[in-house]
Parts: sequence; structure tokens; C-alpha cells
Amino acid sequence: QLSLLQRRMHKALEEYFKQRSLYSQAGLATFQALSNENSKKIVAIQEDLSKAIQRISAFLHSLTDDSTTT
Repeated sequence: QLSLLQRRMHKALEEYFKQRSLYSQAGLATFQALSNENSKKIVAIQEDLSKAIQRISAFLHSLTDDSTTT
């Protein structure tokens, strides 16, 4: 009887770890998808900031150009 219980417990543990592995893989996939989405958002923000800095730089440069001519 003890041997039978040990086999059943072994099978139950195998199934538990199999299911836990699948659950962990699904969680990891979710985090990877969120990470990729965040990376895309960061790139977009960096591009917007770069454009804003270029506009500010051009504006400041135009102010110094105007002040030197007047």
C-alpha cells in the first residue's frame, strides 16, 4: 500500500510541477510582452524628446543670431 501511495504521490508531484512550469512560462511571456511594449514606448519618447530638444536648440540659436545682428 505504501508503495502504491508513493507512486500516486510521485505522479501527482510530476503533474503539479508540469502545471507550475506552464504557469511560469505564461507569466514570463506576459512580462516579455510588457517589456517589449515598454521598450517601444521608451523609443518613441526618446524620439519626441530629441525633436523637442532640436526645436529648443534651433529657437535658442535663432535668438543668438538675432541678437548678434541687431
